[in-house]
Amino acid sequence: MTKETEIHLCSIADDTDLRSLQVRIGNKDLKTPTKAIATNSFYKDTSFPKELCDLQELFLKFDEESLIKKDQDLKFSSDKNKQLKREKEKANCCPHFCLLEFKNKGENWRYPSEKEIDILTNFAYSHSDITPIPSVPKVARNLNFENFDDLIKYLDLCYNSIEIRNKKNIMGYIPAIAPLFGRELINYYLDKGINAYYVDFDGTMITTHLDMLNAMKRELAKRGYEENHLFHFVNVSYGKSINDQKVLSARDILGFGYGLDSLGGIHAGPKRNPEFYEKLKSMKNIPRNTKRLLNVDDYGYYRFDAIKDNLESIYPSDALISVDDLNTDKESRLEKYLKIVNLQQQCIEADKLVQVTNEEPDKSLDYFKSKKNVLKNDLKTLSKSNN
Repeated sequence: MTKETEIHLCSIADDTDLRSLQVRIGNKDLKTPTKAIATNSFYKDTSFPKELCDLQELFLKFDEESLIKKDQDLKFSSDKNKQLKREKEKANCCPHFCLLEFKNKGENWRYPSEKEIDILTNFAYSHSDITPIPSVPKVARNLNFENFDDLIKYLDLCYNSIEIRNKKNIMGYIPAIAPLFGRELINYYLDKGINAYYVDFDGTMITTHLDMLNAMKRELAKRGYEENHLFHFVNVSYGKSINDQKVLSARDILGFGYGLDSLGGIHAGPKRNPEFYEKLKSMKNIPRNTKRLLNVDDYGYYRFDAIKDNLESIYPSDALISVDDLNTDKESRLEKYLKIVNLQQQCIEADKLVQVTNEEPDKSLDYFKSKKNVLKNDLKTLSKSNN
């Protein structure tokens, strides 16, 4: 049976669920809140500050065909291993875990077979300091009361596959689901000795799942794990970035105020048929609207073309990429530069929130209020008096 992840509460806010934990991943300790590093957008010469590299999230997606290649094709397998090795080196070899997604081809959805599960868990284990159970988003979107037991069977198969030869902690997989299922999964994992989880919001906003989060927190409290658990969150949206709005509120960072501990990346793929996206492209300027710059001073994601002529007034003075470098005609280069700058700013803000909860635990709500792009409704739901 896997051992529980070693977690200690350092401090907790009085007026929101913002908190700071000390978590043991592999043989290293890290402080939360934290932003997990993703280096797949880095250039070869990108030098990310070591002091911001607390945790790294690796991500790969597999279907039935690529899993066969991973298992049987030496070159394909070797290339994947080398790819992850390079990514780890870019993050200064900090604690890391490898999130894997299984997404079978075609419109129908299914769980991976036992053989496919073995391939997935072996790969995740090989590239992780804490082993995440692979996600199945196509399945998760179709969960209901009648088929929920099938998810438990899948989790059992994954757990048993990892446990065949396991010397690491396990990270549980929790999709965006109804509160009842959230409670069931918390109890399932605690019974297995698993107290670290990643929550896949599947491209939705945290505020649409507050009842699920509260249900899980209540269940953890009942079992004596109210502050002895880790929530890592992935695929969380700050709003539809395809919108024409000049600025969107940084609702992903607000997730820390709801008691989530570590912010991961956005990996969610298309959920609708190709015709829908073709129609969307004819109505929206998607490349323009998705190129956004984060300003942590006011929690705004600004549409880059709308601030380009006045960039110096909003551009971070400590950004890894110089403002002059953003004057490029290459759209792909601009997109990567913005991702690197935004990642750096998210990491810096996570460290700032550690300081807030340590030094001013009674003023965390005031801190969020000081950010002009935080919405009033979000401030209301952040407040502990409303939870």
